[in-house]
Amino acid sequence: MSEASPSKRASLIREAVIFQLKLMADGFRDLVLLPVSLIATIIGLLRGGDEPERELNQVLKIGRESEEWINLFGTHERQESTHATASIDALFAKVEETLKQQYLTTGTSAKAQAEIDEALKAAHDKTRQQQSGT
Repeated sequence: MSEASPSKRASLIREAVIFQLKLMADGFRDLVLLPVSLIATIIGLLRGGDEPERELNQVLKIGRESEEWINLFGTHERQESTHATASIDALFAKVEETLKQQYLTTGTSAKAQAEIDEALKAAHDKTRQQQSGT
């Protein structure tokens, strides 16, 4: 059985993180839309008139637009836009690009690298001790 290459693993982690963030955004949207839709329905019922559904239709429109913006399962076509918030995917791409650019220009600091090396050494030492049975 061959191991997945680091680039494939990194891609998997990236996709999983983006999916989790999209799930949180979708859940937050649902949490907000639930009471807003109930209030819109009550307003429509109380107001009556020729268009009692007007407020609820506005909430539904916002829901559809936010669904396209979040694009949880990638079923909506991406509209090419230079605006960073055209979709959550564009927003994540901009953040990722900024982080990569910052890393390329500044790299990791010597202190951060030393802390990472120290943590890796400690984990390696602990693993070695467990394997030797001490």
